[in-house]
Amino acid sequence: MSPATENVIDRLDAARQKWWLFSLLSTTALAACVSFGMFVCFMAADALILLPPPWLLGLSAAWLLTSLALMIVVGRRLLRGQRGIEATARRVETEFPDLGSDLINIVQLREGRDNQNRAFCEAAVNRAAAKIGRLPFDRAAAKESRLQRFIHCIQTPRDLAESLAVLALLIVVALFCRALLPNWGSAASRLFAPWTFVPSVGSVQIVSVTPGDADVLVGESVRIAAEIRNPDGRPHQATLFIAKKDRPETPLPMTADRTRRRYTLTVPSAIEAFTYRLEIGDSQTRVYSIGVRQKPVVESAEATFHYPAYLERRDETIVLKDLNIEAPQFTEVELRLRPSTPIAKGYVEREGERFIGRVEPDGNLVISSVPLLKDGSYVVRLWNDAGHSHPNPRVNNIRVRVDEPPAVELLGPSRSAVAAPGATLPVSIRAGDDHGIGRVELQMKLKGGEAVEVVRQWTDFAAASTSVVRQYGLKLDPEKIKPGQTVLIRAAAWDKLAIDDWGLKLKPQETVGPWREITIISKDDEASAALERLDGLRGELLKILKKQVRARTTAADIKPRPLVAPRRDLIDDLRGRQIDIQKSSSELAKTINPAARKELQTIKRVLGELAFGEMIEAVAICDEMLKLTAAADFNQPASQLTAAQDRIIDVLRKLLDVARRVQADLLAEMEKRPGGDLPDDTRRKLDELRDKIEKFLEQQKKVIEASKELAKTPIDDFTEEQEELLKGLAAAEDDLSRFMQELQSDLSKLPEQDFANPSTAKELVEIQTELKMAEDALLKKTVDIAVPLEQLGYEMAEELKTNLEKWLPDSPDREKWSQEESLTDADKEAPMAELPGELEDLVGELMEEEEDLFDEMDDVSSSAADSLDKGAGWDALDGPISSMSAKGVTGNRLPNTSEIGGRAGEGRQGKSSGEFVGDEAVGKGGRKTPSRLTPDPNVAGQIKDHDRQPAGGATGGGKESGKGGEGLEGPVPRSPGPRDAQRLAGRQAELRNKAEGIDLRFQVSGFHRTDLKKLIEIMAQVERDLKAGRYKNALRQRPVLLEGLGNVKQYLDGEFQTRRDASANLPADVRKELLGSMHDPSPAGWEELNRRYFERLSKGDD
Repeated sequence: MSPATENVIDRLDAARQKWWLFSLLSTTALAACVSFGMFVCFMAADALILLPPPWLLGLSAAWLLTSLALMIVVGRRLLRGQRGIEATARRVETEFPDLGSDLINIVQLREGRDNQNRAFCEAAVNRAAAKIGRLPFDRAAAKESRLQRFIHCIQTPRDLAESLAVLALLIVVALFCRALLPNWGSAASRLFAPWTFVPSVGSVQIVSVTPGDADVLVGESVRIAAEIRNPDGRPHQATLFIAKKDRPETPLPMTADRTRRRYTLTVPSAIEAFTYRLEIGDSQTRVYSIGVRQKPVVESAEATFHYPAYLERRDETIVLKDLNIEAPQFTEVELRLRPSTPIAKGYVEREGERFIGRVEPDGNLVISSVPLLKDGSYVVRLWNDAGHSHPNPRVNNIRVRVDEPPAVELLGPSRSAVAAPGATLPVSIRAGDDHGIGRVELQMKLKGGEAVEVVRQWTDFAAASTSVVRQYGLKLDPEKIKPGQTVLIRAAAWDKLAIDDWGLKLKPQETVGPWREITIISKDDEASAALERLDGLRGELLKILKKQVRARTTAADIKPRPLVAPRRDLIDDLRGRQIDIQKSSSELAKTINPAARKELQTIKRVLGELAFGEMIEAVAICDEMLKLTAAADFNQPASQLTAAQDRIIDVLRKLLDVARRVQADLLAEMEKRPGGDLPDDTRRKLDELRDKIEKFLEQQKKVIEASKELAKTPIDDFTEEQEELLKGLAAAEDDLSRFMQELQSDLSKLPEQDFANPSTAKELVEIQTELKMAEDALLKKTVDIAVPLEQLGYEMAEELKTNLEKWLPDSPDREKWSQEESLTDADKEAPMAELPGELEDLVGELMEEEEDLFDEMDDVSSSAADSLDKGAGWDALDGPISSMSAKGVTGNRLPNTSEIGGRAGEGRQGKSSGEFVGDEAVGKGGRKTPSRLTPDPNVAGQIKDHDRQPAGGATGGGKESGKGGEGLEGPVPRSPGPRDAQRLAGRQAELRNKAEGIDLRFQVSGFHRTDLKKLIEIMAQVERDLKAGRYKNALRQRPVLLEGLGNVKQYLDGEFQTRRDASANLPADVRKELLGSMHDPSPAGWEELNRRYFERLSKGDD
């Protein structure tokens, strides 16, 4: 190959290498320009508008991706721009068309390996080389544009210079922005690290931020402050950004001070950890963190109490539920406190005094000891390693149980004790102390004296004896103590207090009781006083026994009653009696002096056991029976109740026997029987009574001797002398009977009466008159009117027709009616005639006083009863017959002491039973009657009782009325209680249920129901008022209900009325005859009339 050809090839290869080099450099420069320019733009955007983190992350990602793409482009051009010599030849021929294909021919034919004609190839190459000559191949790129040169990788030094110029320009722009924008530098840092917060530092220079990174206690406030350099005092907007875990930032405006150099904001309560940063003007701070730590508080505590030595108590360790401490005074308590978080130090502070605690190495335990000298309070202060402490620790109480002085009292003898010289007086002392008794003394002196004698001293007490009782027999020395003197005794006690620490020196405390007087009397006076107390005890025991016997009688009536409701009422009353008996027995046992005689102490013990044993058992059985619902279930408890009552009665009787024997012993011990100091009049009456008794005893002996003689002769063979002797004996016996007789109630001769249909009548026609007593009344002899059974005529009126004029007697009652008892029960049942609408009465002034007792006026009554009409009341006569017609008059004679029955208006007060049919009572006087009890039932009806005189003895039953000023004598019907109120509510509920049933029938029948539904609502309200005890409200609704029910009744067709038969129940055969007549045929001659009558009724014809 010729030198010319070599020259062409070398110049062509140099152009190829030049193009590749400058294309590579230019492409790299352009890529740098693009990447740097994009980054500068992003920096400018962030510097100007302070892009948020997501935008920064996006821009950074875009810049990184673009830079990576540019690097790929540069690498790719590096590979593609490495063209061969032939490609370079073709690119030059393209730019220089005049060359044709000479240049490519030189490149391809210069070796000539594939051509067989070597010479031809050399000739062609030489010719082409000569044609090309010195043509500069590198100028071929100049003919293309910059873009084409970039595309075809034929860039020149000029292109490189231009790229470098653009890059330099971008750098100048960046430097200019750096000088112009204060936060330019931080913008680059923010773009280079978009995944983390990089503060933007602008023109505002933030000097400091407090508290910076810090830890605070939970719940504490955090004050965040920032200080800036602001010499000109220009205002800047400051914002605090707070971010909590997994939550976005919260912007909060900050407040500047007057110089605008310090900005602050307080977070009120730090509950959890958070981060914060500040933005002031165009500058930001880095992110600070605030950690929240738990307050060091006491989580659990133990206290070990070291008691003072004199208490003789072992140390105790307890777990404190709270930190309040209570212990005896002078105790030293060791607190073992476990904090909620490890601590560095801690102590107990009590009223300014600190007790430094010992902290364990791990910081989980602090131990401190505190002496308990007085009541107060304390706090526990704990610090963690960061110096945090609870700002307001809990105030805990210290309650000291002060060692109180001991208490001492004399249990016996009593305050009004009396004793005789030489007697041994039982003394009982009770002493107590909150921590233990150390010493007890019994002291004595004479009244008026100064010397105090210690009679007895006790020190032998157990270690923890807080209450002791000591007994001592005080011997009253007759040589030193005489009757008429007064001995004073008292008790004294000391505790075990002994303290010598904390600057204190304390000794045992002493308590001295008051002096108690003991009056010294003679032995006879002492026995008389004991006898008087024993009389009172016997009386109280006898009262309790009587109550229990009555309760036993009532309990026996439980089984005979077939229905449950009457049984419950009886048991409820019986329960109240048993409770009263139990209380009385318990109180009586307390009144017995424990220092009394041995027998009385036995009574006290047995009575107390009885009160809280069998008596409580009886009350419990009553409670169980009140819960029963079936009649058969009452039998066994009723038997148990009566058995318990029998045991109570037996014990009470034995106690009375013991009391009687004690009384006999006391009387035997007395040197002189009581009664020597009685008043003269009392002694005179007793003497007269003793003489009469001795006289009657002598007469009784004579009667007995004479009776023995008379018994030897048959009564039909008596001579006149023997008959006179018999009359004399009878008179003597009558005198003795009259002397010894007491007022008794004979309830056996009462007529049987039916109270199923009670009646009341207005007592309007009443005549008051005063009659002059007959002149011969005082001289009138007593007359005994015997009424044999054959002469007793029963009127048995069933209807009252006559109303005769009434006359009052003009003489005292001196006639004695002796009525014979009927042999059958037929005469004891009188018909209950219907009473008139108004009762008539003729009242006169009593001609006898109650104190004027005459046995001759007491009629001998019987159980016969009548229903009088014709002739009844013509004269106010005396007699024992019981009338059911209420036709008698009150009269002006004092009633008999015998029993009488029947029906009547208000009359004289006396022994009577039956039905009071008047509607008012004013009190007309009469005879005072003793208390007694009959099983008569209560009947319906109310009486307006205007009488305020003391009422006589109650007989049971009757109607409701007022009560006298002094109350009734004897048992009375119990007053309505809560159970009766509930029963009223139950009855009201039954009425409401019936009304609801009628309402349902109205609905089925299609009747108008609005008024009835309103009435049902009112009934429900009345039921609620009755349950709540609002009886006045219930009464207000009564007229509304009655009027409304009347309207509903008028709404229905076929309204009918019924009349209640107020007479007695008819016999069964009469009822059968009356009711059976409806099935009998019509009487002869009346068939057609009866048929037409009932046809008109059925058709409703007028």
